[in-house]
Amino acid sequence: MHGGTFRIIPVESGRGCPYGCEFCTVTGFFGDSIRFRTNESVVNELLLLKARAKEEGGQIAVFFIDDNFAINVKRTKSLLRDIIAANAQVHWVAQISANLLRDEELVDLIAAAGGKWIFIGMESIDPANLADVKKGFNKPGEYSVVLDRLAQRNVYAITSFIFGMDNDTTGVAERTLKEIRSWPPGLPIFGLMTPLPATPLYKRLEAAGRLTPPKHWQEFIPFAMAHTPLKMSIDEAHSEVRIGWASSYSPEAIEKAVDSLNHKPLGYRINIFIARLCFRGIYFPQMGRFAWVKTILENRRTIFKLIRLGFGGGLHATVPPVATQPVSEQQH
Repeated sequence: MHGGTFRIIPVESGRGCPYGCEFCTVTGFFGDSIRFRTNESVVNELLLLKARAKEEGGQIAVFFIDDNFAINVKRTKSLLRDIIAANAQVHWVAQISANLLRDEELVDLIAAAGGKWIFIGMESIDPANLADVKKGFNKPGEYSVVLDRLAQRNVYAITSFIFGMDNDTTGVAERTLKEIRSWPPGLPIFGLMTPLPATPLYKRLEAAGRLTPPKHWQEFIPFAMAHTPLKMSIDEAHSEVRIGWASSYSPEAIEKAVDSLNHKPLGYRINIFIARLCFRGIYFPQMGRFAWVKTILENRRTIFKLIRLGFGGGLHATVPPVATQPVSEQQH
């Protein structure tokens, strides 16, 4: 880590998830038990990372790579309280199921402990799809409430969707986008239902003769179906994913996301703008210099708007610092 650098550091505080979603490799790989590090060891690691970043003049964020960071809510609250008490807050990202974010105290602690982005595997807005893949604990009717709850505390979501599920039909992208547009701005991502080896999904599709080909991972192609959906063709599923990405990461969509935070300090708008540009690259190749120049030119309207606001003395450009003191009512 050197002066002026920014690093995202992976930290694992626990491992495992008991939910057993049909398409997920986690339960098959780790089993259905959950193992946690002690709060002390996690806090000490954060303090070391924070001290090193300060010493070397760099900036860090932590990605908690736990399969489901809040799978034991009582334990997660305890860890977050200890992070706050030790002044170990850094900005961080974690994966948490939507159903666990119903807990307002948990969300309060996430914000106070430095949480900035939560990855939520929403998968689908269709309850039938969710039931089919054993993820019926996701309730699409609650998505908006959960995302509003996070946004009220300046925590935003990376929302993940899967197209090509058995109940999906053409138009699934636009139906999903209609919901997304009604939510606080975030980072939506779109993928295809993928039967990974040893998952219940793979075994079900293999038994039904629907894999194309059976050992698809030997020549893995990103954003390509490995089986035939029931209610649309493979090409139609590919098209739905393209629509999702193109509609969410067009210059117009990025500008709208930035403008939706006009009531926030300028730093929040800059953060969502940079994050959208980076996430755009998951689907649209932009590794080379030319690709980035093209992307910047396409988004010049939003860039100039942010520059004018910065020099015009609008809302403060810096993101408020991470809270360093526990909220009094959170001490139990």
